[in-house]
Parts: sequence; C-alpha cells; structure tokens
Amino acid sequence: MADHRIPMLPTGFAENLCSLREGEIRPAISTMIRLKDSGEVIDFEIIPSLIRVAHQRTYYDVNQVAEDDPQIMKLYDIAKKFRRKRLAEGAVQITLPEINVRISEKGELTVNRTNREGPGRMLVAELMIMANWLMARFLAEKQMPAIFRSQAGPRERLYKEDGGTLFQNWMQRRHLSRFMLGCEPERHCGLGLNVYLTATSPIRKYFDLVTQRQLRAVFGMETPYTREQVQNIIHMLELPMRHVSRIQYRRNRYWLLKYLEGRTGQREEAMVLYRRRNNYLALIPEYMIECELPVSSRLDLKPEDLVQIKIQHVDARKDIFSVFMG
Repeated sequence: MADHRIPMLPTGFAENLCSLREGEIRPAISTMIRLKDSGEVIDFEIIPSLIRVAHQRTYYDVNQVAEDDPQIMKLYDIAKKFRRKRLAEGAVQITLPEINVRISEKGELTVNRTNREGPGRMLVAELMIMANWLMARFLAEKQMPAIFRSQAGPRERLYKEDGGTLFQNWMQRRHLSRFMLGCEPERHCGLGLNVYLTATSPIRKYFDLVTQRQLRAVFGMETPYTREQVQNIIHMLELPMRHVSRIQYRRNRYWLLKYLEGRTGQREEAMVLYRRRNNYLALIPEYMIECELPVSSRLDLKPEDLVQIKIQHVDARKDIFSVFMG
C-alpha cells in the first residue's frame, strides 16, 4: 500500500532497539570529523560508541527552526561547503522534487510534493554522503573487503554544477553511467568522490548492514567477510536489487495513476522533452510524470516548450495514461 512498509529487520529492532529515540542510549559506529572553516576535512576517526539521542526531529521540524538554531545552521553550512567541494570535483547534482502518494484513514489519496533542497533534507543528504565516503576510505586503508560503489562520468553534461533547469535535471538522468559494485575501491564520478560505499542505513539496506559488519570486524567485534564472500553477496543481490528497483517504480507509478484517475478532464501544464516519430514525450511538472502527446501538423514543438494538456483517460491497473492537447 502507498502508506505502508515492510521493515527489513523485525519491528522490535527497526522501531525500538535500533531506532534513534529521543533520550535513549544507543550503540553506534561514530564518524568523528575535524573540519577547517572552509569545510575541508583535516582528519577523521571511526569508533564504536554509545550515543544519547538529544533530539528526535523530522525534516519539517528542522526546516522550521533552521534559521534560529545555531547548531542546525552550522551543519547546514558544512553540508553546503561539502557539496560545493564535490561539485568542483565533477559531481553531477540532479535536483528534482519528490512526489509521494499517501492514503488517509478514510481511504482518500493525497499527493505531496516535497522540495529535497530544504535545509533538513539537504544537510542530512550531504552529511550522509560525507560519512559514507569516510567509512569507504577507512575500510580501503585497512584493506578490508567491502561493497564499494563506483561510477564512470556521465556520457553528456547538460549544465554546470547545480545550475540546471527542471528540464535539464530531468534529462540529465538519461546520460548517467550505471553505478557498479565491487570489492575494490574506485572513483565515484557521479558524487565527485575518490571512493564510496553505503553504511548509514543498516536497519533497512542490506548492503549497509554488510558494511557495518566489516567496520565492526576492524575493531575485533565480529568475524569479517572474506573477499570471496563479499563478491558472492554482490552476485546474489544483483538480480533481487534490480527487481526491487522495478517494483518501487511500478508501485509509485500505480498509486500516482490511481490518484490521477480522479482527475480525468483536468487541465495541466506539460513540458515537452523531445519528439519521437509519432508523438512527443512530455513531463507534467505538477506530478513529475511523463506523458505522450500526439504530433500535430499545426504545431512544431521544441524541447522545453510549455503546453496546456487535458487528462483524457487513466487506468492504474492497466497502466494507461493518456492526455490530449488542451
């Protein structure tokens, strides 16, 4: 369902012992970082730790107090400087709004459009990337096998740094190279980092759980996976992860179409992406969903042109979404 989830770990772990509940003490792997005022990393240390959670806040909470809370402003400043450093190293920053469909207690569907560049989401995203990068460096220096991520540079760049339009950001994804998983640390061009892996979500991502086990093994707290075992894990998970990505896409599309079934006849603004042989492909920014427009002899549309369309027919179960020029 659109508002339900199945945790990777049992609920007692995912929502209790492993959750960051306010006022509770939790075992952790902490990444301690010393930074210059410019945001450059002076040095870092990764250690087993016990932490007490001082505040449990939502993204909304952080956004509301961001300008008045000096600690959050400091973190936000560090995040912005780290992003600028990554962009200077060739990172590809794709910024698009996130569309979420929710079901109310009455069974009504609502669509929520989230700005991913608000202070809360931006600082969490960048500090997460920083922590993952440093943990990758740490394991590489210790010559500990891990599930490293790498990515070649994009086949084409449509804009510099983070200055792209909505059209350019949407189309840039088509020019990205696939990320690769392997036991050897290699450059991740998409993030502008010399090495990368994921470790910050061990209660909901199996790759991150494996990384945490390798980190614990460095401290003698666990038996490490061998290189062959890590390679086997990567091999075993490649197909399921492709299925997961496909299921996530289809699930999100189904519920968005289910919402749009009740919007038949509604007019919307659409942005032309490109022309194909028999139609144009366009994007409806309000819902960040693509649609097909018939080619008309009266109109010669160009990429990024804005047009009015009317929703004609939607059938979520049959994956049908048709519109016509308004």
